[in-house]
Amino acid sequence: MESQHTSNPQGKRKADAMSPDGEGGGQAATVNDCKRRDTTDSNDIATSAGEDDKLPVAKPVMNDGSNSEEGEDEEGRENEEDEGDTESTEEEDDYDEEEMDGFGFGEYDEEDEEDEGPPETEVEILEESFNEMRLTFKIFLAEDDDEFISWMSTIYVHCTYNGEIIGRGYDFSTIAFEVFDRYGRLKKEFKEHPIRKGTGAWGSELDVGCIFVIEDILVDKQWRRRGIGKRVAEHLLDKSRKGRTPQFSLVVPGWLTRDIWSDLEGKTKLEQREVRFAAADVATSFWRSLGFRRIGASCCLGLSADANHAAHKILPTEDFDPDTEHPDLDEDPKDDDSEWDEEPDKESWRLALLKTRLPLHHAATTLSDRECVEVFEAFKSSDKPSDEWVKVDRAAMNLLHIAAGKLKPQSVRWLLDISGHGDTLRSARDVNGNTPLEQLESKLDIKRTRREHGMLTVDISDNFPGFTDEVIDCIAALRRIKDPSPIERARLKFGCTCGSCIDGFLSPRMHFALLCQAEINHDMLKESIADGKMWCMYHDYLFTYVAPDIQRNFATNKSYREGFANLFGHAAVALRRNTSPTVTNILRAYEDAREWPPHTKNFFQRGGTVDSALRIIFDFVYDQDEWTGDGDHRDVFDEKINALPECRNDQEFGLVSLACGIQYSRSLYG
Repeated sequence: MESQHTSNPQGKRKADAMSPDGEGGGQAATVNDCKRRDTTDSNDIATSAGEDDKLPVAKPVMNDGSNSEEGEDEEGRENEEDEGDTESTEEEDDYDEEEMDGFGFGEYDEEDEEDEGPPETEVEILEESFNEMRLTFKIFLAEDDDEFISWMSTIYVHCTYNGEIIGRGYDFSTIAFEVFDRYGRLKKEFKEHPIRKGTGAWGSELDVGCIFVIEDILVDKQWRRRGIGKRVAEHLLDKSRKGRTPQFSLVVPGWLTRDIWSDLEGKTKLEQREVRFAAADVATSFWRSLGFRRIGASCCLGLSADANHAAHKILPTEDFDPDTEHPDLDEDPKDDDSEWDEEPDKESWRLALLKTRLPLHHAATTLSDRECVEVFEAFKSSDKPSDEWVKVDRAAMNLLHIAAGKLKPQSVRWLLDISGHGDTLRSARDVNGNTPLEQLESKLDIKRTRREHGMLTVDISDNFPGFTDEVIDCIAALRRIKDPSPIERARLKFGCTCGSCIDGFLSPRMHFALLCQAEINHDMLKESIADGKMWCMYHDYLFTYVAPDIQRNFATNKSYREGFANLFGHAAVALRRNTSPTVTNILRAYEDAREWPPHTKNFFQRGGTVDSALRIIFDFVYDQDEWTGDGDHRDVFDEKINALPECRNDQEFGLVSLACGIQYSRSLYG
């Protein structure tokens, strides 16, 4: 996987989801730089970035299942913690050390250890006594790849007894996609959503600053219940603060199912669920005993270095735990060793149960939109109980949740307008705290930003083509927009959240940034234009997309210089007309100008293109943005930017450039 990491003096952090090759042979943990975040998969070691560097967003390629024993069920278990944290209000006693397998304390496996590791630096050797036994803690840094060394480091802790490793810790988890957006900003749902913000203790302070991510702590079974895991965690935290000063430490509590696998064998689904709940409770309680508190309703717990942070005022027993689905206690009629090719039969079995228990849910799940409406109409005209319309499944999703999630706009409108339960269905929340509209929007945001290829998750934000008509119709119905106008449909298509995007995709802030760059570059290119050699020397950085033969003629042909400069002015005119800067709109502005002398025409006749100026405008907007570049645009125009509404599309450079008809020449991922 390719990634390009650059230093940024402003250091705005961006979220990464990378998969470095190192799999972590010891206790690794990571400090992630202020302003950009990197996140690896569950087996990848966490790394750290310096405060003065801006974490470049590597192409989020993430091995969601790399830690096969832990990653597969981790999110589900995290959502099942509502029964935990009731044992004690004292942080130090809020977990049962007898169940050490529960919080990522897996048994150390020598096969996990690399034969050769990266060079070790900042090595510390500490000896401590545990029950009259002398244990050695080796704490060190290791750089896993020269490509990341400028902004990312890995911290290891090895705990040994008589020369044998008995405990280790390392970091990184599924934080990138689940908790932060592509620029490393805490997702809005965890800051503003009435349910998913949790305690409300966390906010935009997580958008910037160094972070330290701990993924796993593994302790050999026979060494548990002795406080070794806690000491490993403390050493990781202490080491992360030496010369790096991370503002926040993050962890996703989990456990290695290889440690509880034997406890699951031969048990019913309910008994297995209880075992997993116990493990999840221990995992979460352990980290809360160290001061970590849940970030919104996410799977992630955080610890702030600021003693006055609101999270420090929350007792462990008062921390937020998300609701969980009702247990799935239906036993599979097939044997446990059934083959993979029998999976469709299992699905049919589950659908048969759904049809018996929730026939309307079954219709919304399996039938076409038109057929579903026919079933609804027949059901309404029958004498069946009316409460069937508002029944929910294990995830507390009602019929409208299902119909919207399956993109059935006719069914959605029928349920809202004809069922007689529209308001109730529309306002109900599922187990995640989402209404049908919020659930659909969350699902769509995932679709526009990532794609899974087997165990890999790839960021596809820059290739977003817009939502389909079915999506647009469903959102319009849920927002009670009866007959959306063309511009309303365009804004729904491209996920506009400000209600002001030009052509549906160009937000006010992006529009302003493009206009600034068009005007500034036009004015700069007009300076010293009479002196060809000096003009070329001053402005050659703007010639990137101009054909080489035209570049050679710039020094001797003033008309070509004038024509190239004029293109930036025509782009500014198109933007001031509140149109998107497409090639067509810029050419229209050029034609309306009726230039004389015809400098731009001469530039075109020599082989010049609108793209050569337009791509430079987009490059400069990207390079001076506060989240993708040096932040100069924000520094200069802060008040004017703040006066404009925020939008989901403010930093969607790939979407806007492609919609304007040009090749996207900048990438967060190199």
